[in-house]
Amino acid sequence: MRKEERQKHQYFYLINIKLRDKRSNKELNENDYIRLFKDVYDKKIHAESSPSKHCIFRTLFFDNQINGIKYISGTLAQFTFIKNDKWFSLKSLDIDEEFKVPNGLFPDAKITQVIFVPKAHRLAYKTNTDFKTKPYTIKKILEIALNEVCKENEYVQIDVETDYSSFEKILNANFIKKLTIDINYSNFDNGGDFKEFIENDIKASDSSRLVIEATHKPNKTIKIKESQILTGALESSISNGESEAKIIDENGRVDTIKTSDYPLKDYVYGVISSFDRLVLEKIINRFRSDDKN
Repeated sequence: MRKEERQKHQYFYLINIKLRDKRSNKELNENDYIRLFKDVYDKKIHAESSPSKHCIFRTLFFDNQINGIKYISGTLAQFTFIKNDKWFSLKSLDIDEEFKVPNGLFPDAKITQVIFVPKAHRLAYKTNTDFKTKPYTIKKILEIALNEVCKENEYVQIDVETDYSSFEKILNANFIKKLTIDINYSNFDNGGDFKEFIENDIKASDSSRLVIEATHKPNKTIKIKESQILTGALESSISNGESEAKIIDENGRVDTIKTSDYPLKDYVYGVISSFDRLVLEKIINRFRSDDKN
């Protein structure tokens, strides 16, 4: 008798991948994203994620759909990247001139599940006790791998999805001395009117990034809530960049709040085999429920 699958919490991080056209503001479509990932997979591109560590897509499947929404599913592997340099033998206490690791074999492999939803340009990867790699590490390897296969007129901008609590911590800080926001624009994500305004403005100006630095007047806090620009840009940085605020807390101590310190660790609850479906539904509901694209 087949054992029934047990439901459990399955945690994941989200990466926002935006494929841009250098020549225009035209949005590239789902098939362009699929072609990009297929090229990375077919060419077996691996890139450094951290010192001595590399990542590669182990498997990717491209013909998936749920309720008409296309998605890519598969697995991501991280391993220790070793070059065949000189190996030291504990037995002889000398350099072993003969020993070589077979080409293409690397130790300490860890593998996790991934899903990419082109409609929302979000990649989710599962994190657990076996695979603890942080999202900014995955962002780094994706920037290298995806830009390597871009067409001449294309480039990618990649951001780690951060927890909404980071936005609230800055917005509700006791006293804000300085606020720095570094953002690019999204592709039709859900969001408030101020966020939509600032992102449309960046796009209309043909800018790839917008950096805002606000400093306080003497004895006056920065009133983010009174500024459409600051409110919209700060909200946009949750998905499309990073923000940093120097504040004075309730105890009079100077502190720094960085959105990059709060990557969103989300979860779904269900059987392991339902991970793709549950994550896809959550991504679409969060970023595409307005059905703008």
